[in-house]
Amino acid sequence: MSTPATSPTLVSTLSLGNDRLFLAIVLLSVAPLWIGGYLPMVDMPQHAAQITALREIWQGNESFTRLFEINWFTPYLLGYLVFAGLAMVMPITVAAQLLVSASLVALPVLTGRLLRTAGADERWKWLAIPCSFSFAFYWGFLSFIVAAPLALLFLIRTIRFVEQPTLKGGILLALFANLLFFCHIIVLGFASLVAFGYIAGKHYRNFRALVLQSLPNAAVVPLLAVWFVVTLRSEAAVQDGVMIYGAVLERLHQLLLQPAGHEGFSWLTPLISVSVFLLPLLAGCTFSRRPERWLPFVLGLLVFMVAPRYVFSTAFFFQRLGVFLVPLWLMAWEPPRATARRLDWAAIAVVLLWSFTTIGRFAAFARETESFRNVVAAVEPGRRVASMVYDRASPYFATPVYLNFPAWYAGTRHGIVDFNFADFISMMVRYRKDAGPRMTEPLAWSPTYFDWRENGGEQYDYFIVKASFDVSAAIFKEQRGSVELVTRSGWWWLYRNLRRSPVEDAQPVSTVGALGDHQQ
Repeated sequence: MSTPATSPTLVSTLSLGNDRLFLAIVLLSVAPLWIGGYLPMVDMPQHAAQITALREIWQGNESFTRLFEINWFTPYLLGYLVFAGLAMVMPITVAAQLLVSASLVALPVLTGRLLRTAGADERWKWLAIPCSFSFAFYWGFLSFIVAAPLALLFLIRTIRFVEQPTLKGGILLALFANLLFFCHIIVLGFASLVAFGYIAGKHYRNFRALVLQSLPNAAVVPLLAVWFVVTLRSEAAVQDGVMIYGAVLERLHQLLLQPAGHEGFSWLTPLISVSVFLLPLLAGCTFSRRPERWLPFVLGLLVFMVAPRYVFSTAFFFQRLGVFLVPLWLMAWEPPRATARRLDWAAIAVVLLWSFTTIGRFAAFARETESFRNVVAAVEPGRRVASMVYDRASPYFATPVYLNFPAWYAGTRHGIVDFNFADFISMMVRYRKDAGPRMTEPLAWSPTYFDWRENGGEQYDYFIVKASFDVSAAIFKEQRGSVELVTRSGWWWLYRNLRRSPVEDAQPVSTVGALGDHQQ
């Protein structure tokens, strides 16, 4: 006899409108990030190395100040400053987990706010949970990941400004646009485009209102112009103007993967992606006839389909924009007229299924990385190390997740690892022009092309090699006798440079850093 009384309670609990359940599932979605110490994000170790280098420069460590300089005029500034602040009070691996977790949680939460502000069906914010694990996430584009929620917030602020335009609101929006520049320049560009799409959709019949309400977005143009001019004049890497377009099939493939929160295809991928795109329709929602609701999605999809793959010395340009397509798609749907709840269980089930399979993959990866931890423990803090990743793959991820993995030594043990992102133009910490020969980006992909003389082999204390078999002869060639194997753990090999003294060029690490490493 209790069923009639409990059934309504169960129905209201298992509802897309249950905000407590939503928050619980959002937090569950980032639980995989806390399994193990190393995130399965390709570039994250390099970002951790940037933060350690920044801190050591501030501490006056000569090993760093003679090689690196700080680049304050960078569109990656905000993410790095937040990361650096967190790393001052906790181990850097924990700081990375916390920063990424907060960014991923913010995406579906702000998607809900966007849908509510635009007048769409807020309940479908659930479908934005998987897509937070985007292409940018798996590749470890930290600054982009941190900036992505701010793009949604910028669109929310634009909608509010359009609905109630005031001078104060316009000034705040202009300041927000300039802030986005220091978050990520690609995010700024995309956010400005879709915000303009909303304004144009709202005022396409009123040219004066369209122009006036677009002015706050244009306030960042002078800052952009200065950065482009400075970069073009000083950076040879962007002066050649190389631009590479990806194939259409590659874009369609990403359209299938990214709504599902996958970096590689699995049996679950089409189920999740199809659910994201069809559930609003099947649940009785109707596609909006108001241009301001669907034009941002159309513009975003158009850019995704026609933007280059590589431009302005930036790889994977269009791929990283996929994280925004699901929120913009959901914004285009009007709430159903019927009040009956339908298909809530399907959306919740899809998200839970994705969450549990993600937890399984991340747990397996955490076990896999234990051998790396053993090798890093054999290297003293503050050394200079060459990364030689012969085999970049993991059976659990489709990305070359181990490409930059040895850079975790730089982040956690306050040393220097090459190849190093300090060679890239937009990094906050950059190599000085007179830093000397070193491992280069091509060698990160093909370490067997390493040349002891041309790549400064004599300056490295250790060489961390990843391979399932001994490749030392192929890497060191005639200098094989200059190194000795210190230890091996699984597919990780650690070699010492016999030409360097165990204490040569050693510099003490900062007290804060040493404490952080001990806590790890």
